[in-house]
Amino acid sequence: MRKSVFSILIALFAISSIFSQSFAGKYNGVYQSEPVVLTLVASDGGAYSGVLDDSHNKYDVTARGQGGELTGQARESSLGLTLQLRGALKGNQLALKLGIMGVELPIDLYREGGGEVPARQPVSTVSGRQRDQALVGSWTSQSNYNSGGFGQGSMSSESTLILLADGRVADGGSRTVVGGSGWSGSSGGSATGVVDGVYWFTENKKLYLQADQNGKTEVQSLGKYYIENNRLLITADNGNKVLFYRS
Repeated sequence: MRKSVFSILIALFAISSIFSQSFAGKYNGVYQSEPVVLTLVASDGGAYSGVLDDSHNKYDVTARGQGGELTGQARESSLGLTLQLRGALKGNQLALKLGIMGVELPIDLYREGGGEVPARQPVSTVSGRQRDQALVGSWTSQSNYNSGGFGQGSMSSESTLILLADGRVADGGSRTVVGGSGWSGSSGGSATGVVDGVYWFTENKKLYLQADQNGKTEVQSLGKYYIENNRLLITADNGNKVLFYRS
């Protein structure tokens, strides 16, 4: 009887230690050869606040911890960029995932004093290229058409492009709405995530895409870019202009 009571107490203490696990502290890691630092401070009710520094931008973090799981947001106010944050803590290792528009970036972080060495992750093929960090985030372009006159119809379409800080490119999906007198319809393509083998970089205020496929590398200029008030205007080499809004 005594043995069973002790066993129950030991189990209860083990469960209690899991649910009282603290995420507070300073964590270090490496992503695409760049250092990443996350600092978390605990407050009441399992809430945490802190800063995530990815060597290019600093994000204000608000999160909640329950058991070994951490969920919240990381926001960069000057860019208007908000990343969804979730992580799992095992010992001193925090397996963190940062998400935007359905795309998740995995980063392994280690709490200072834990003794572990941050794992180095593969470097993107455009790691040596310049990337204007003001372009990082989700951008949506919109177009509208109205036929006018008798039996007029209209069409509105939008598509979303995601430029990740490590140089990768992701598809954020598209949507088209059409309508007329007494009828309407819509269609959409869901986000497909990171586009394999495609990267972006900037040079002299021009935006480029680089495609590494089938052992070949091709570079395509999208054109000159200009950013103001969360709007991105790209002017192609032939003079065509496309306006994007930060989404």
